Amino acid sequence: MRKVERFIIAIPICFTILVGWFSWSAFQSAPQVAEENLRGAGLSIAAAIEQLASVDPAFQSLARYRMADIAYFSLIDQHKVVRFHTNSALVGTVSKEVPPVIDSNSGISEERKKLGTGEEIYLLQTTIHGSGDDYLLILGLHTFRADRVIRRAQTGVTVVTFLTVSLWFVTLGVMYLLRRDEKRQRELARQAELARLGELGAVMAHEIRNPLAGIKGFAQLIETAETVDKARLYANRIVTQSIRMESLVNDLLSFAREDRGERQAVDLAVLLQECLAMIRIEADSAGVAVTYSTHPALKITADSDRIIQLLLNLLKNGLQAMPDGGDLRIELEKVKSLAIIRVRDSGIGISPENLPHIFEPFWTSKARGTGIGLALCRKVAQEHGGRLTVESSLGSGTTFTLQLPLET
Repeated sequence: MRKVERFIIAIPICFTILVGWFSWSAFQSAPQVAEENLRGAGLSIAAAIEQLASVDPAFQSLARYRMADIAYFSLIDQHKVVRFHTNSALVGTVSKEVPPVIDSNSGISEERKKLGTGEEIYLLQTTIHGSGDDYLLILGLHTFRADRVIRRAQTGVTVVTFLTVSLWFVTLGVMYLLRRDEKRQRELARQAELARLGELGAVMAHEIRNPLAGIKGFAQLIETAETVDKARLYANRIVTQSIRMESLVNDLLSFAREDRGERQAVDLAVLLQECLAMIRIEADSAGVAVTYSTHPALKITADSDRIIQLLLNLLKNGLQAMPDGGDLRIELEKVKSLAIIRVRDSGIGISPENLPHIFEPFWTSKARGTGIGLALCRKVAQEHGGRLTVESSLGSGTTFTLQLPLET
């Protein structure tokens, strides 16, 4: 899975974990919060009732005491006689309430109880001190306001669940669009590759047909040659055309194949000297002066054959840029953990409109060429963890800069 997809999928995962944990914690604690709210309200009301009872032995002020949370309350004396009840018809009767078990720490007894109407109330029982006597206070409170905390927590869980599911749907939709776009890009790349292969086929057909026509013609001339010297001349030209075809096919195979060669520590200075020895005769015949400055013992881990191929392509490209002679300078130096190779020529240079295209496979501005050489150079550089860049201007020459990581 690509980094973008991992990042996208990480967003709903983190959201689900964090928000899910928060909402579930709130939902779990909601009943306790509701009970604490009821207890707090009950104790506050009990304190107010105790204060009114202590200053009004006739409990007339209690008859006027009303709150929306109170379902009912009553005061029962030590003989279980109801001394006060919000339902006045019950005053003076003997209470049938079972004496509660009062918590010694809190001094109260509390529970939820269902009334005959089906409503569930919070029932608090505690002892209060009236004027000269103690009474058992039985206080029933409506729970709808406190239970609102639980309902809000449930609603919160529902909303969070909906948002989480929506986020996952959006994420999966984005993933689907990304995959579809990736598939479309692959299809476009495949079509572009097919078009490139078609272009390659046309180039190869053109490049191979000409040598083949020459080989055929020279072979026919050999049959009618009047002397051995003429036959030998025609045979040499057949060999030249065959070498050209072989070079073309080798370049194509080198570009197409994956880098699977054995890699080992190699000295770049040694490889460069080998390449310079290979082009020395060609450079002398073209009137090109070759200069070389080296840095000793710069070793890289590489497939030496591929690096030699890269360097030879750069050197020959420099020679081809100077058909009337010039200077070809090769520099090898170390910059931090990189080996830097610069190939400078004093040739005709590359036009600004052509410069962005020179590393594209099968693109060429030459009348005879396949456009594989420089594309192969960049591919080999990238295979070895390096990069190849170019600087050029018309009439001032061209500089190719190759960066390769040094052996660690």
